[in-house]
Formats: sequence, C-alpha cells, structure tokens
Amino acid sequence: MTRQQTRVLLEQAAATVARTVPGVACLQPGLADLLRSGARRTAPGESTSGARASYRAATGVWRIELRITVLDGYRAVDVTRAVRAAVTDMTGGNGSDPGGEPRVEVTVTVTGIL
Repeated sequence: MTRQQTRVLLEQAAATVARTVPGVACLQPGLADLLRSGARRTAPGESTSGARASYRAATGVWRIELRITVLDGYRAVDVTRAVRAAVTDMTGGNGSDPGGEPRVEVTVTVTGIL
C-alpha cells in the first residue's frame, strides 16, 4: 500500500470514528476541503473534511489532525479527549507494533460549539 493510499484510509477512518463520539456535532472542513468539494463529489460516509493525515518520514510518525464542532451541553475538553482516544484506539495506539507499522499522533482542535 502506498503512502497516499494509507493517508486516504487514515483520514476516512479517523473522520468516521470521530463522528461517532458523543458530543461531536460535525467535523469542520478547512478552506482546501471546501474548494475541493466543489470540484469532486464523494459518496456518503466518505467525506474526510475536517480530518487530515500526514507522514513524517524523519520520525516514521503519521500525524492525524481533526477539527471538530462540539454540541452545546458537552464539555469541549471531554469531547476532545474522547475523540483523541477513539482515533488512537482505532489506529492501534501510539506505539509501533511488531509488524513495524508506523506510530500515530492524533491532534484534535475544537473549532466551534453548536
């Protein structure tokens, strides 16, 4: 599997997992996501808006960044921690596994409250 394919799979999986966490209203798309979505349609459930993965070759670490909007009535810090834990668990944790898969670092940013 190429890095590009891995990146896309990580973004899709992280976005899907983040949306299931209680208190998450939606993932917030960035400007690039908004411009790209006008040019290309994705099937339902395939949108990765608000999720971005990048690979750092020097450290062998995949970095997943999520931008979320939190529902009113939920503490943003609790939702952020829950999203980070869910995505980290989905990727198998931060450590390198015996198969040599790269480590993953997850960052969650709250961009708004609904």
